[in-house]
Amino acid sequence: MSEKILALLALTGLIVFLLPLVILVPHVDLILFVTACVLLAVYDFWTELVTKNRA
Repeated sequence: MSEKILALLALTGLIVFLLPLVILVPHVDLILFVTACVLLAVYDFWTELVTKNRA
């Protein structure tokens, strides 16, 4: 259970870290890159923590 909390905290930290970058430098390519990074992190979070419980 604690690994889920720590992973969620790390994911939240990544989003909070990248959010000011998108707000202060609103270029389309940067927004797409940050969105892709966050989506990959969410996908990794989902596959690692959710599929471990099913096995």
